[in-house]
Amino acid sequence: MNTRDMLIKMLEIYSPSGEEYEIAKLLRDYMEDLGFPNPVIDEKYNVVSVTGRNKPSILICGHEDTVPGFIDVKIDGDLIYGRGAVDAKSSLLALMLGAKHALDSGFDGRIILAAASGEESDSKGINYIESGYDKTDYAIFGEPGGPENITAGYKGRILMEIKKHSSSHHASSSWMEENSIDSLINLWIKIRDKWGSNKDFNDISAGITKFNGGEYDNMTPENASMFIDIRYPKSVTENDIVSEIKSLAGDSRDYIFKTQNRTYPYISDLKSNLVSAFKASIKKNGMVPRLIFKSGSGDMNTLGHDWGIPVVTYGPGDTKLSHTPDEVINYREIDKCAEIVRDSLIYLKNNVFKN
Repeated sequence: MNTRDMLIKMLEIYSPSGEEYEIAKLLRDYMEDLGFPNPVIDEKYNVVSVTGRNKPSILICGHEDTVPGFIDVKIDGDLIYGRGAVDAKSSLLALMLGAKHALDSGFDGRIILAAASGEESDSKGINYIESGYDKTDYAIFGEPGGPENITAGYKGRILMEIKKHSSSHHASSSWMEENSIDSLINLWIKIRDKWGSNKDFNDISAGITKFNGGEYDNMTPENASMFIDIRYPKSVTENDIVSEIKSLAGDSRDYIFKTQNRTYPYISDLKSNLVSAFKASIKKNGMVPRLIFKSGSGDMNTLGHDWGIPVVTYGPGDTKLSHTPDEVINYREIDKCAEIVRDSLIYLKNNVFKN
């Protein structure tokens, strides 16, 4: 089966976080067909195959889940549309094919090839993989960026829920006491004014993602809550951010602040052999390599922080289309990225871990 048809079958399986089993079965079949030994589906619906015993050891990991929202699969020449076409089934396929090509080209290092679950939600997949396998020398993750771009850093993420309680009154007497919805809206405006427009990688940014409050249309609400998605660089800490939000709230005793999810920021060692391997391989394939840093976060953050090893993220596609209804990929980018993954693995073997 060729790259185009493999991707189409992957996209035809709707696999939002929590519904990965069907795509896991297909990926297990793909790994078997590509010659990877004994691929297994674990209890978190990761698909993992381990091959080789020599140096270097490398975790090669893409994610099989997507954000919710089905997109009809359409083909227009070399372009393929569908949920996951960009984020990030194309990248997963490129990593699988790149690892296969490297093995066929004589790479004999140890590869843990993984399709991880839950990347778009609770990172259950990568956390389970971390706990079940020994630390490797390097790791490569699959996310969109384009064949010439190496993702070398991600911001951290805090998903904060803020709750407010107040007494309820008849709507006609809303002036009698504070309104919990009013209070949260006013707090969000302060947060937005401080961080809402920040685009630079080295700045904190924030967006509101959920808001709940009120039960009756003729009573002011007793309870309200909102979720704030905060992205932050390595130069600040979670405590710094929480303290600043509490300061903006004024009398923070009237609020409940709870961090529902956190991901630590990660920046690759830009002088690592792994980065050098990708730079050399991109040049070999006629392109100018570029290091990019993203305001999002991914499994690279989790494993890079916990294992403390050189990690990069790489894959085809325009990252601006991630999580949108317009995901589309030129499938030929997958083959180009697979070649660069192959050449990067061979570079490490031949230039860093010579026998």
